[in-house]
Amino acid sequence: MSSSPEGSRLGRSLALRLGLWHAGLFGLGAAVVLAAIYFLLARALDAREREALEVRAAEYADAFDAGGVPAVRALLEREGELPHVRSLFVRIVGSGGDVTFAKVPENWIDQDTPVLVPDAWGTPRSQRVQTVRVPRDEQRDLAVVSRPLSDGAVLQIARSTDNRTVLLAPLRRTMWLAGTAAVLLSAGGGAWLAWRATKPVRAVAATARRIVATGDLSARVEGTQRDDEVGELVRQFNTLLERNSHLLQAMREALDNVAHDLRTPLTRLRAGAEAALQQTNDPAAAREALADCIEEADRIRRLLETLLDISAAENGVLKLERERVAVDDLLQGVAGLYALVAEEKAVSLQVAPAAGLAVWADVTRLRQVMANLVDNAVKYTPGGGSVWLAAEARGGCVAITVRDTGPGVPEAEQEKIWRRLYRGDHSRSQRGLGLGLSVVKALVEAHGGTVAVANHAAAGAVFTVELPASA
Repeated sequence: MSSSPEGSRLGRSLALRLGLWHAGLFGLGAAVVLAAIYFLLARALDAREREALEVRAAEYADAFDAGGVPAVRALLEREGELPHVRSLFVRIVGSGGDVTFAKVPENWIDQDTPVLVPDAWGTPRSQRVQTVRVPRDEQRDLAVVSRPLSDGAVLQIARSTDNRTVLLAPLRRTMWLAGTAAVLLSAGGGAWLAWRATKPVRAVAATARRIVATGDLSARVEGTQRDDEVGELVRQFNTLLERNSHLLQAMREALDNVAHDLRTPLTRLRAGAEAALQQTNDPAAAREALADCIEEADRIRRLLETLLDISAAENGVLKLERERVAVDDLLQGVAGLYALVAEEKAVSLQVAPAAGLAVWADVTRLRQVMANLVDNAVKYTPGGGSVWLAAEARGGCVAITVRDTGPGVPEAEQEKIWRRLYRGDHSRSQRGLGLGLSVVKALVEAHGGTVAVANHAAAGAVFTVELPASA
């Protein structure tokens, strides 16, 4: 017979298990504490009874030393007339084992039993043995104290106590009742507290189930203001969902852009191959068509290699050959590389001196970063404009800026331009892969730096790269 879903869920409930564990630990601890209290109290009562008997035994011993058995009997008679003094069992046993004196309380049973005891020569002789016992129908303890006397006899006194009946037995019942009630309250209270404490965890599980069932990546766990481990779990789970949602959105956009950007080169590649096949009588035309095919294939290869480099940099697996790179030499080299392109567009390319500044980086990758930024700056700056390269020290970093006098970057697109294959409105007319700024961001962050864009107050965009300075 299968169990119900509610019963199965209840059996798997963490709150219920925590409540039971709490009750078990609480019950164990309470049992240890109550048992210790019980035994300590019992020992204290026994010690008190024994101390009182020791005092009485000392009095009887003193009386015996002063006047023998008659003095002890007289002391007992005087005590019997006092209402607040409890009657004791008192017995004096001689050195030969004979009972020379005995006083038995009224509620005790006293009995003499004849036995045959052999003497020193083996002849049996009759001897009376006194037997004393407390009535069986009374649940009492017996406290006994023995004390040697001056003539070699032994004084024995005893008292029946009802500590266990009067005090300890009710205490045991009270402890059982109180302990049972405390364990039940502990189980209920622990389960309730655990249920409240694990409420965010259940919300996380419910959100995860909803995402799995419906595929709704916009689902989030309701925010919690708790500043503890559970609250941190909820916040990190929401952050993970948010990041995954952005990554999936970026993947969809990237796939859409890749499909769009590959459609044109693949179409050209196919058209070139068909043209080469059709030019059977014109080898020169066939070679030209094949050359176009190779060019388009190289463009596709560069696109895929760039995407792989970005992924490797973002995942921290890109190998960097770090060394001390002089920033001034880096900027002069990149400016010299694009000097001819800038001159053809009538764009002024200027480099501010950056002597003494150095960073710890992979020079090839850093040159790639600066080349992409300068290429974009020259590409989008109209004729007669200017592009400036500069660097300065900022704390423990070196800030490298690339400023142009182009149209700038709209504020709505300043966060989007770093995405893979994103093409803004101003860049759709330009030939390119749409991966330049994605490469810049991935490589800069792989070096432990940051990159940002802003529009200059006068005109154009300002790209700023901050990298840790070299010691």
